[in-house]
Amino acid sequence: MANTRWNSADRSANIALTGSDLIATCTSGVQGGVRAVDKQVLNKFYWECTWNVATGGGAGVGLANSLLVLSNAPTGSTLIGLCALMRNGSVYVDGSIAASGFGVISSGAVICIAVDLTARLIWFRIGGGGNWNTVASNNPATGVGGIVLGALGNAIPAYPTAWINTLNDQITANFGDTAFTGAVPSGYTSGFTAGASVPTNALASQALAEHWLTTDPDARITQVVAEHWTSVASGNLQAVVTFVALEHWTSVAVVVPAAGGPMVTMIH
Repeated sequence: MANTRWNSADRSANIALTGSDLIATCTSGVQGGVRAVDKQVLNKFYWECTWNVATGGGAGVGLANSLLVLSNAPTGSTLIGLCALMRNGSVYVDGSIAASGFGVISSGAVICIAVDLTARLIWFRIGGGGNWNTVASNNPATGVGGIVLGALGNAIPAYPTAWINTLNDQITANFGDTAFTGAVPSGYTSGFTAGASVPTNALASQALAEHWLTTDPDARITQVVAEHWTSVASGNLQAVVTFVALEHWTSVAVVVPAAGGPMVTMIH
């Protein structure tokens, strides 16, 4: 199965891509970022990023939604829809610190990333032998010790993302096309694959039909309403029907059928 790469059409102007669009290099001293071509919504994935050159405080790797502005550092308190391990050793979720203790990450370090998008949990480790989220007992294979993804909630498409903000800082992604430094956790896809696993279910939160009976045999539908909402903030591909209504009105002067049968006034 093919794997993703950095997206040349979804990057800051100061991020240059080389190496078959797997190497991202900062060409100026301002904050920038790049998302991958492909997103995922469900299932478990493992990939790695090597910080070839890491000197800037705004460097980070992780996930973001499709609309997050890449020129903002993940540490911004007003940002939502991201999770990133930053060079200072803290994990930021939606602009706030969700975990820490990784230590300052130096040039040459390999960041291993395991994400369970069904459970919406993520794990990071430094190098193939490091502890997941800094604790020896944490384990993506068993679901222990994962960091909650926050606004990247259920059915929100997530893209691998890298941020860098210092001239010549550089991050290389391994989305599965070459051998990994660390072992892939049991149950996880080896790499971040192309082609999203998108949920196909539709959620109807409210459906209403009203039926008023009279002796008049003429049935008249006066109003039919259907509303369909999706999330413009997240690029959510899951269809959600929030309200469907059918109203049937006839004469209000007669409320009981002549035959004396039961009157149904509302069906939910």
